[in-house]
Amino acid sequence: MLSSILTGETCAACKNCCIFEEKSAWELPAFSVGAAARLADHPDYPMTEENGRYRITLPYDDTHAAQPCPFLDPDSGCTLPPEEKPFACSLWPVRVMRDPDTDVPRLALYQGCPGVPAEDHAALDALLDSGLRTRIFAEAETDPTLILPYHPNYKFL
Repeated sequence: MLSSILTGETCAACKNCCIFEEKSAWELPAFSVGAAARLADHPDYPMTEENGRYRITLPYDDTHAAQPCPFLDPDSGCTLPPEEKPFACSLWPVRVMRDPDTDVPRLALYQGCPGVPAEDHAALDALLDSGLRTRIFAEAETDPTLILPYHPNYKFL
């Protein structure tokens, strides 16, 4: 969805959006009931239900500090077919986060994404204003798991 801003090469080199430390597991994207059923052939990564959506449970322990998404191929990127890819994955590094001061959902940008320079958001703002912002908030209305609590690694747009 953000391919007009982020290049495939930038994302492939970084992969930050697809590798989760235990402390960042709250950001694991949620799958619909249908997608979770179709992806059930990954028994090493069980899913837990949350508000009618499913999140992968990654195997954290002393030897596994950071875990990749099971659908991440280190060479080619995401192996999920587009129709199974969670909406949240398509938005990265943009998230919908609850403003701690007003409790209103707002768009936020992960400040560590190398593909979106912190000092220049003109292209991102234009893309969001072209209808994407409206689509994101409409999706968040139907899928409340898209609305995450605010985290200081993000900057409200």
